[in-house]
Amino acid sequence: MKSLVAALAIIAVLLGACSDAPTGRWQVIAPVEVYADNDDVAPVVFQLQPGDFCALGDAWSYQKVYRFKRVSCAKGEGWVSTDSQFVQSPELPPEV
Repeated sequence: MKSLVAALAIIAVLLGACSDAPTGRWQVIAPVEVYADNDDVAPVVFQLQPGDFCALGDAWSYQKVYRFKRVSCAKGEGWVSTDSQFVQSPELPPEV
């Protein structure tokens, strides 16, 4: 029984910490707050504005009743609670 509880605890930790690395080029179309961590009580570290570009994770990380995605932008990295304020933008060609 103890091994079952330990296994479930490990699975819960892994599921809570799971998220893929941000990829792609996404344009922000409305203001979005970026949190320091994937938690509803985490502080806002910066705010994205329309026209900003970021890389966005594909998977949601669920904490309590909230969900978050990782984001990586020129302003920094963090977590967002919505992806509806992002539109996929074509990748830039490599600089010559």
